[in-house]
Amino acid sequence: MSASQSQRPTTRALLGTMALVVFLTIYVFAAMLLAAAVLPDAGGLVQFLYYAVAGLAWVPVAGVIVSWMYARRASAPNG
Repeated sequence: MSASQSQRPTTRALLGTMALVVFLTIYVFAAMLLAAAVLPDAGGLVQFLYYAVAGLAWVPVAGVIVSWMYARRASAPNG
């Protein structure tokens, strides 16, 4: 296999990238709407905790998508 073939994007990577973009877009707007509906009357500590959790809650889902994108490459035999 040549170097250009090993670096060529796969369909799985394209689908995963599109899924990440769609998921993050929906997630950001949902988090923003929830914050706008709930947080204006909340105290500073509640706002801090919400933004800390909402700012990191997307990471596990993105990790699952990325690991799915590259699962086949990691299990493929070398050579």
